[in-house]
Amino acid sequence: MASHVRKNLVQRPDARVDQCSCGVYHVATGAVTLRMRRPQIEALFEALGVALAPALADDQDGEPPVH
Repeated sequence: MASHVRKNLVQRPDARVDQCSCGVYHVATGAVTLRMRRPQIEALFEALGVALAPALADDQDGEPPVH
């Protein structure tokens, strides 16, 4: 059985990204960890960019909206 070794690529308070020696990325936030290959991560990143672009364009002062 092959051994899997993870290398931490980035650690933030709400997110962590590790790369496994087998090539799979582990993207963790809260209690959820997604295991994805690079094309999946790129597709997710693109989708999040499209989804968040309008909100980022509207956020001119950097303050969260008041509800």
